[in-house]
Amino acid sequence: MKIFARYRWWCAATFVLLTGCWPYTEPATGEYAAVLRRGEKVTKADTYGRFAALSVEYRQGGGSLMSAENHSMRLIHNDKIVVKATDGIERWTDFAQPVYFVKRQEDDGMLALVHEQAGKAVVEKIAASEYGYRGNETYMHGFPLSPGVRYFPIDQRPGFLLRGLPLKITVLPSPPEGDGHLQAYVLAAISPDGASFAYVDSEYAPSVVLVVDADGKRRDPIPLPRIYLADAPSYQFNPYERLWAWSRTAFAWHKNGTGSWEVRPDGIAPGAAGARDAVEELFISDQTGYRRCFAANAACLPGWRRPDAAELRQTLAGDGGAPPFAYVPSAPVNAFGARVGLLLLSGRCCRVPSYHLYLDGAPAAVAAQLSARLRESKTPFVRVDECPRRTGNDGKCATQLAQQLKRPESLGRELEQLLDTWEEQDGVLFVMPSMVVAVRANGRGCSVIQTLLRADLSRKD
Repeated sequence: MKIFARYRWWCAATFVLLTGCWPYTEPATGEYAAVLRRGEKVTKADTYGRFAALSVEYRQGGGSLMSAENHSMRLIHNDKIVVKATDGIERWTDFAQPVYFVKRQEDDGMLALVHEQAGKAVVEKIAASEYGYRGNETYMHGFPLSPGVRYFPIDQRPGFLLRGLPLKITVLPSPPEGDGHLQAYVLAAISPDGASFAYVDSEYAPSVVLVVDADGKRRDPIPLPRIYLADAPSYQFNPYERLWAWSRTAFAWHKNGTGSWEVRPDGIAPGAAGARDAVEELFISDQTGYRRCFAANAACLPGWRRPDAAELRQTLAGDGGAPPFAYVPSAPVNAFGARVGLLLLSGRCCRVPSYHLYLDGAPAAVAAQLSARLRESKTPFVRVDECPRRTGNDGKCATQLAQQLKRPESLGRELEQLLDTWEEQDGVLFVMPSMVVAVRANGRGCSVIQTLLRADLSRKD
């Protein structure tokens, strides 16, 4: 028994030595000792008014081989703990009084706003943050939209706005589900009455704008020539500043005939594409074709309407369900030597929202007409089916792309991936300076011209 007792004592001593779990630690000292536990010390204190944001260090395990330093932050008010432990505390400097963003561990990381009211510390939870939100090293908690207002983007959702003080949270309305896979979730502008929101599909290369009201009602989207905004100088930069600056000059708010707010993009109007056929121009140049649009919007071309159920069935048989953004001409229209059946906007197949044109004509004849139009307009292009078969490790059509588009070598980009997976049975693929277009058979044996990629193909990244 004595041997067993000595063995137990030796095991306990070894455990204490290795883990440092000895129950006695040094008491806290210094100015903030009253809000510290034994073994804790303050490494930095940022005070503002009656608040102090403390950086706290605690060595778990004392000085043993297995010990570890733990760091957290603590917010106190009038020497009383308001937030015991959090990964970070950020002061909202838009206000003269102290206001803090914190994530309390006891609230599963939900964001809260802490400020002073009637001499007491007030903690207001931000329920809209339960799904998380994006930030960077400088703006961990929202991006400044205007004085006293921050924008909190969320992946695959528009996110929310936070205004203070008093605190007001605006959950941005999501576009209706199934809206052609536009991926338009990024806030670009707010209507003058604050009740309608313009979304785009990217904060650095927008290609479509979609207006949604606070109640979820939306306008038809307006596709744009793909714009590449100035590169951010660093990761710490507010990436939305350049988008908001662009939106102030790219489009303006107007009320339509029903009294609802909509946007009218600058430079997108009838006649902007010149004398060439407006429908055909959509598949010749992103930069000119997409300066016209066909949606039911005051900024767009007249003479188009929504198709009825019979027209949709006639054109899209075998091509899936009814798309949300489909249009037919009010009077017969021809394009590429064939009659137009339907024009639709979708992002389902494509990198960015793009038009698809259904034609009553054979694919080979339509592809020949497209080739002729491209030559007439002096638009450089490469027909992938006319490229020689690859030899060795050369990329598909690499020589032709370099000659026609002056395109630098850049392996691994979207175009290379598209070319590598494209097969002749998929249809005829055309590569132009700002877009990639396919001509293929649709479900009824006629033709569809489908824009698969809209991008500046001369970019290296």
